[in-house]
Amino acid sequence: MNKQELITTLAARRDAAGLSTAEIALRSGLTERSVRNALSFQGNPQMSSLLALVDALGLELQLAPKGFGETAATDPGYRPVATRVGHAVAQAPAPPPYTNNKRRSP
Repeated sequence: MNKQELITTLAARRDAAGLSTAEIALRSGLTERSVRNALSFQGNPQMSSLLALVDALGLELQLAPKGFGETAATDPGYRPVATRVGHAVAQAPAPPPYTNNKRRSP
């Protein structure tokens, strides 16, 4: 997922949750202006802002080595560089389904 796809996903989550810019700003600790800029297609938000928005929207950002996931599935010519970490990830069992058990203070 690239930065623009992440922004699109965050905006869709905001819309689905019915949250206003002010509510997201309060949850994330960002200013309303920062939230508007971060979720606009012309914006170029800092990674720290994106991470604050991910958390405020009840999401989790996970990183994976290149070559795993969608790229490998859609590009049969793609060959990731062999690394010890990549090999360990490929051999690891699938994680359990994600559940959000975080409790938020009222």
